[in-house]
Amino acid sequence: MIGRIQGILVSVHPPRLLVDCQGVGYEIDVPMSTLYQLPEANQKITLLTHFQVREDAQQLFGFATETEREAFRQLIKISGVGSRTALAVLSGMSVNE
Repeated sequence: MIGRIQGILVSVHPPRLLVDCQGVGYEIDVPMSTLYQLPEANQKITLLTHFQVREDAQQLFGFATETEREAFRQLIKISGVGSRTALAVLSGMSVNE
């Protein structure tokens, strides 16, 4: 599993980031709460991640804090709540809520 990624923020196209890590570009989906904490493009960035493997896709999700990542993991355990819904929930409220 990929638990953390550190690299250079190349571009931001909400909700997706492109992070260059040693010449490999990783597309990472993030909640809006993480987007608001990002540095400018071409700056160093570190994100905690959740790597999801499904039959039809492999996705990498990034979070600014451990609390945010854990909230995402708890949300996707709920029946009927997928990763996109969990990101939307985190984007619409603070983790403390």
